[in-house]
Amino acid sequence: MSEIKTVTNEEHSVGAGPSRTGNALPIGMVEEFEQRYVIGWVEAEEADFPVKVSLWVNDLEVASTWADEPSRHNTSRTTRGFRIFLKDIWQFCTRADRVTVRVSGRPLPISRKGTFKRPGRGGGTRSLEELRSLLERGHVFSQVGRLQLSKKLDLKWQSSVLGLYHRVAMVVREKHGYDAFVIYGTLLGLVRENGFIGHDIDFDAAYVSRHRDGPSAAAELRDIAFTLIDAGFDVECRRTALHVHDPSDHRVRIDLFDLFFNESGELSFPFGIAGTGVISEASWRGVMDAELAGHPVRAPVDAEMLVEHIYGSSWRTPIAGFNWDRARTRRAKEGWTPLSYSEEVYWANFYARNELAAGSTFFEAVSGRDDVPRTVVDIGCGDGRDTFAFARKGFRAIGIDRSHVGIRHANEKAEKGGLEAKLSFMAVDVADISAVRVAIAEARKAANDGPLLYYLRFFLHSVTEEVQTGLMNAISDVSREGDFFAAEFRTEEDAETPKVYGGHYRRYQNGKAFGAALRETYGFAVLHEEEGRGLSPFKGEDPVLYRVIAQRSIGK
Repeated sequence: MSEIKTVTNEEHSVGAGPSRTGNALPIGMVEEFEQRYVIGWVEAEEADFPVKVSLWVNDLEVASTWADEPSRHNTSRTTRGFRIFLKDIWQFCTRADRVTVRVSGRPLPISRKGTFKRPGRGGGTRSLEELRSLLERGHVFSQVGRLQLSKKLDLKWQSSVLGLYHRVAMVVREKHGYDAFVIYGTLLGLVRENGFIGHDIDFDAAYVSRHRDGPSAAAELRDIAFTLIDAGFDVECRRTALHVHDPSDHRVRIDLFDLFFNESGELSFPFGIAGTGVISEASWRGVMDAELAGHPVRAPVDAEMLVEHIYGSSWRTPIAGFNWDRARTRRAKEGWTPLSYSEEVYWANFYARNELAAGSTFFEAVSGRDDVPRTVVDIGCGDGRDTFAFARKGFRAIGIDRSHVGIRHANEKAEKGGLEAKLSFMAVDVADISAVRVAIAEARKAANDGPLLYYLRFFLHSVTEEVQTGLMNAISDVSREGDFFAAEFRTEEDAETPKVYGGHYRRYQNGKAFGAALRETYGFAVLHEEEGRGLSPFKGEDPVLYRVIAQRSIGK
């Protein structure tokens, strides 16, 4: 196992005492002092930076950072910014306590507040002595202001997250041929502190894609998400990384980033960097075995060079309030995953982890009518919940959805249940109108050229207006006399309703306007429509929904 040089904080940190240059002490100001964060700046001689900034409650120092962020304040000396997050501090404070921000032992002035701030009305429910005890036992405030046992000391978390990293890395290596190595804050901790950073909140890993352009690399990241879902992991697809959770403990998570060499041969970071240099393909020497907190990991051969490339020349200074939005110098936006990828991964992950056996209340309402066709095209069927319900009730049902995981599960379930003769499933992206037309043509064959029921439950609010318009035009073009249309979706009135399942795209629209468009634009006569709560309550959520059942108008 090769050795990575470790650079300790003590080699580069500056104390809170007098100026090293012998000049005037640092001065500064707290510009924003909110419930969630403190933002300010410090002025000092260039040689005195980084300057330590501390947060105190009475005589107790509870958190600290270093003023080393770029600042635009125009002063006679150098100015640097700082930021401290505060989320959990207030629960230990009372109205009698004074919270100050100090440099060199002296409180900084707070804009429009004086030199201290008191907690809001009522104060917290825990005591300052309890906080003192927790800090003495190794608790710290995280980079987002949450009180936690230092990641340096939290051996249970270390074991869990490293176990997750190794399992994910094995799948990525076996299925995609990539070596997942530590990156960002996890790599910074390995190089700077020979372990984890105490105030960190997650574990960062990455791989270098073989693709040379951002869109291809982003598509591959989505495909790796599908692979990990198939392997049993709980996965979210964000703009620049996958959030991979341990399925047995959702609190344990690693972030998997993709990097790629662009056509100019420069290593590109969709999430971004705070440095200014360039890493060329010729200078990249790959990864090697390393050790993190006594555990084996993979790390870049030139780890210190990569850390400086990512964090800039001040990477040796621990900054608890480091803010990427302020520090980032560039990012490869061409490698960002589009919203459609996030939605695909969300639903693939959802259907892999959830199954509802019974049909929905909307299915009951539609299938209970004696005038609807007996062949159903379930558009946006997911894992086939209502498609199966239609088949069990004697309908011929065809389900289409873009989620390959949902469709695969549905086909497997149909085969096990002996229902292949009554229903089938197709992986179709409704944004691909030609594919939609093919699916409808197959359904028409299954109906022996008879009428169809186009069924869309909880689907239209999950697609963009552009996709909806294209789909509705296609249905209007191919529908015939006797065809039915049935849809249920969330309306504008549901936008503020608390949701059981969040984290994915929803578009709220006007139900009555949709009904009018069915009549005036798409050639359907509305037979029934309603809007309100109580139509489909689920786990304490009672959404505001619009339901419509319509029949193709004669002569249209």
